[in-house]
Amino acid sequence: MAHSYSALCDEFYINMRLGTQMKLAMDRATIIPFFERIQRLYPNMVNFHQDQKHGESCIEETREGNTYRWLSVEPQRLSSGYLNPGEGGGGPQDAYTYNKSVLETVPYYMAISPVDLDYLDVLWGFDFGYKGNHHELIAEALLGETPLGKLLEANGGGGGAKGINFELSGIVSLSEDARTHARVWIEPRTTPAQVRTGDFSEEMISLYVIVRQWNGGKRLPELHELHGQLIELGEKFVDDHVIGPFLSPIRDAIARRS
Repeated sequence: MAHSYSALCDEFYINMRLGTQMKLAMDRATIIPFFERIQRLYPNMVNFHQDQKHGESCIEETREGNTYRWLSVEPQRLSSGYLNPGEGGGGPQDAYTYNKSVLETVPYYMAISPVDLDYLDVLWGFDFGYKGNHHELIAEALLGETPLGKLLEANGGGGGAKGINFELSGIVSLSEDARTHARVWIEPRTTPAQVRTGDFSEEMISLYVIVRQWNGGKRLPELHELHGQLIELGEKFVDDHVIGPFLSPIRDAIARRS
């Protein structure tokens, strides 16, 4: 069902994040050749940025057509992603291929190895545009008649309660050693000031599914092979436990309120 993920939301993206235990080399002689290699594989990645305050270097494609690839290197983390990969015709597989190419390349330029790996994860991101109180929409869509959902029935100052923080998150282990995790995180962006005034702007409600492998306990495969294993676990997790219980109710609640 991965090919239809983008049809479930307004924005869809797949990211990869790799954390290391040792600090990465951040000098010019290391970063530039690495980015040049990625640029040869993906010639449209021409925009280079550096944040010296936070020690981050980033290269990305031009943000045209609402779809682009990006790559970021920080002192102890490397991240890459692809926004709206389905719009290019290849769907999520294009994002998997891109992130895999980064993981195949990085050991030769950044000396990253499974030996000093802290974690590797794959993130599936689903964004929904909604002009209204995100917290109350989440409570309606996902909490319903539960004790948390019923908090909105409380009276405050003579009026009904207004939701100001219904950010939800849960993590489960997918392995016997509890080192392979799946997290579902729903992030609202409505502020208390917007709730007070009733002046809501159209912001994105984000639902993230993160499947992460922590190091330790066993020898891990090569980075790109581990990435493939996480994709297989993650797609099954999304299809079986996220689309029906989380994505569809949020989408339906937005449709009712529109």
